[in-house]
Amino acid sequence: MALLENLTFLDASSSSGFLVLGLLFGMVHALEADHLAAIITLSRGGKNKLLLRGAFWGLGHTATLLIMSIGVIVFSLVLNEQRAATFEFAVGVMLVFLGAQVVHRFRKDRLHYHVHQHEGQGYHMHVHSHASDVADHSKSSHAHVHAERFPLKAFFIGLLHGAAGSSGLIVLAVSKTGDPWLAVGYVGLVGLGSVLGMAAMSVVVGWPVLQAPKIAKGLHTAVQMSIAAVVVAIGLSIMWETGPVAWGTG
Repeated sequence: MALLENLTFLDASSSSGFLVLGLLFGMVHALEADHLAAIITLSRGGKNKLLLRGAFWGLGHTATLLIMSIGVIVFSLVLNEQRAATFEFAVGVMLVFLGAQVVHRFRKDRLHYHVHQHEGQGYHMHVHSHASDVADHSKSSHAHVHAERFPLKAFFIGLLHGAAGSSGLIVLAVSKTGDPWLAVGYVGLVGLGSVLGMAAMSVVVGWPVLQAPKIAKGLHTAVQMSIAAVVVAIGLSIMWETGPVAWGTG
């Protein structure tokens, strides 16, 4: 969360400069370790799906920021240290769950390679599983649908990240501008920046993960287990740091 601790840009001399800084700040905000750790656990599908998940994370993040900023500006909501720590602790729990989910999904799926051709299209390779199949693999149908779904999981992860301690600092900074419209514009541009930043970073960090099983099954195993270990470690670290304050024992 260190990226959010230096808020000297609040002294920006012009409203336009302040808003531009909000956009840039939102893009950089997507680079925080806990954000990338969460989104990399969702690295499945193709580039379009990666982009969509990153964008939906940003939309969820923006929604919480707007709600909390309105609470501060309009309803004088107080974001004390314990409340911020509680949100961060929840992020830690979420990361541990996401890391465990990576391991569970990997063990459940029986990955294998399959090259085929859809009608009127060229050949392409799928790495998929028949984890739910009862029939022998040789008799199992390889027909499948390339379904497109709204990535609600990424959206809800973004919601929780938006509520965490770093977002609290943003909201507090916005509340000091004295102009509610400027404050709302700033939050909106921070949110837009986070949408753009995470959409791009989802591809940057997720695309190499998608290539691993195409190179070697052993590499795929190593990548998945490494992701799970790092994500769980980050989650436990956040819980360790914020737990005492969140539970009022620190």
